[in-house]
Amino acid sequence: MPRFQFATALFTGAALCAFAADADDLTGTSWRLVEIQSMDDSVDVPEDASKYTLDFMADGTAALQADCNRAMGSWTSASAGDLSFGPLASTRAMCPPGSLSDEYLAQFEWVRSYVMQDGRLFLATMADGSIIEFEPATDAGTAASVLGEELRATDAMELQDAILTRLFDRYAAEQGIEAEPEEIGAFLGAMRRGRTEDGTSAEEELTPDEAAEVEAMETTMATGLIRQWKINKALHEQYGGRIIYQQLGPEPLDAYRAFLEERQAEDAFEIHDQALADAFWNYFTNESIHDFMDPGGADAMNAFSTPPWEQKP
Repeated sequence: MPRFQFATALFTGAALCAFAADADDLTGTSWRLVEIQSMDDSVDVPEDASKYTLDFMADGTAALQADCNRAMGSWTSASAGDLSFGPLASTRAMCPPGSLSDEYLAQFEWVRSYVMQDGRLFLATMADGSIIEFEPATDAGTAASVLGEELRATDAMELQDAILTRLFDRYAAEQGIEAEPEEIGAFLGAMRRGRTEDGTSAEEELTPDEAAEVEAMETTMATGLIRQWKINKALHEQYGGRIIYQQLGPEPLDAYRAFLEERQAEDAFEIHDQALADAFWNYFTNESIHDFMDPGGADAMNAFSTPPWEQKP
């Protein structure tokens, strides 16, 4: 099917009967970006597709890599061909010139449908009519081991996410860190009050099913943000060091590095490929890609003084 006809079919729904996969087929799949095409026929192609990925987790979480940044949110697919993403929380490292990081992440707010054709995934947005094309992530060899588990990856950011997730999960379990129901409720309440005050709330326009989907997505997001804030606070109290600004909240970069160096020395993880190892550690050692809080300033002093469920929106 010619590209223009395929794009038109995505928006009219004509292609759904022929190409739409069952929604369950998205669960557990991993993809890398091929291109982003707008309806004005402009096309953006990543220099390195392995730096722009999308993983559909079984728990309803979407994990993304956008060049030097990573993001997480939620995804829902009520039926074949239907797809939407909840708000994405992302890091905000300064990627090199020519990066598609911002443009790539901006697409997901508007995604409303998908089709699969010839083994590729196509997402359609409702805003400017963009078509986001993905190909399956290439199967990789064993790149690292963490807590006895072998990891397969071809990209340092993908590997970083996998290692941090597993090490933070164990750290949280050891420290008894979890998001409490009352904390989640307070966080969601503050967020919704903020939307009401700003005049951006549209909850009254949602059907009961839509409202339930939104609530589930927001609860997943709030749980993850609260838990990570607590992990970051505990790591900073244990290791100290400098803090960087991130959309996800303050990130104790020096504490991350010290934590990882300790875990590596204890053989909790090992990266087998030297090139991947160098790229992995670059995030924690290359100061030029981060925006640091002034160590003696108010932001750094108060970074972990007020929990997110008590902060004003």
